[in-house]
Amino acid sequence: MFQLSYDHIDKSVIFTKVSIKKELEVTFSNLGASIFNISFSDNRSNLENILVAPPKDIWLNNKTFAGSIVGPLAGRYEVGKTTLERNRPPIHFHGGSNGWDKLIWKQSVTENNDSITISFCHSTSDYVASVIYSIDSGYNLIMEILVNPTAETYLNPTNHMYFNLNGSAFQPITNHLFQINSDLLFHEKNGLIQSTVPFPVPSQLNFQSLNDLSTLANFEGINHTYQLHNEQAGILRHPTNGRQITFTTTLPSVVIYTFNTTQETFASDHQLYPIYSGITFETQYPANQLERVTFGPKKPYHSKTTYNFSIIGGGK
Repeated sequence: MFQLSYDHIDKSVIFTKVSIKKELEVTFSNLGASIFNISFSDNRSNLENILVAPPKDIWLNNKTFAGSIVGPLAGRYEVGKTTLERNRPPIHFHGGSNGWDKLIWKQSVTENNDSITISFCHSTSDYVASVIYSIDSGYNLIMEILVNPTAETYLNPTNHMYFNLNGSAFQPITNHLFQINSDLLFHEKNGLIQSTVPFPVPSQLNFQSLNDLSTLANFEGINHTYQLHNEQAGILRHPTNGRQITFTTTLPSVVIYTFNTTQETFASDHQLYPIYSGITFETQYPANQLERVTFGPKKPYHSKTTYNFSIIGGGK
């Protein structure tokens, strides 16, 4: 059922591809404990990449967070009197200048009868961090992040994948259907969450029912932190080719971002991917709330997010 293949880059970076029945292929990398590529079949058996990322040569040399584990702290933080790096003055942003997305992680692979596990490990004097991805025969991609601190530290990691079920980054996600189990947002000003108390979602950002994303341009896209009600977090579906992702998480919130501006490194054949060419589900704690993301020897970090891939009207 499962097939494994490896691509070694400069003896340090490894790309590991897991294939299931030629219907789902997931490519991991020990650079940033990343998911670089997800190729998924549609209702006509077309196997296409549904992640938006720069080409591999650009991705290797000019990290863009795409598909990587962002940490130790994902998001934007007012530094105050802490020792956090002001890598985007005056704030701390996405783990700093030497964040987890830029590191080479130790990798191990475990094969079982009905699943394959790709584990990444990184340790410092302050903590031991593990990112564990599992793929099973039910087309579930499970991501667990565990951190055991040796001293009090701030932790709020996430994965920064951009999804596009069209199978082409040049076709915007405005033809997708989307649902998020949330009616509350966190107030932001200049990109920083301002309050621990969320407020009701405005009507244009309310996707509690499965609805299409054709209206994104009316409010310049989504770039918000939603508070979740339970682990059944959300759905992304393509109404024509049948591809669907359902994601669940143990974390209390998710950042939804719909690629609202073009980015220089996201291009192919010198053509930029258009706005709204992808959507992220960055499951995490709300950013800029350091008290909430303080962990230590007696309070280790653990989170679990599961992505299920299916075909509506198909056999998966």
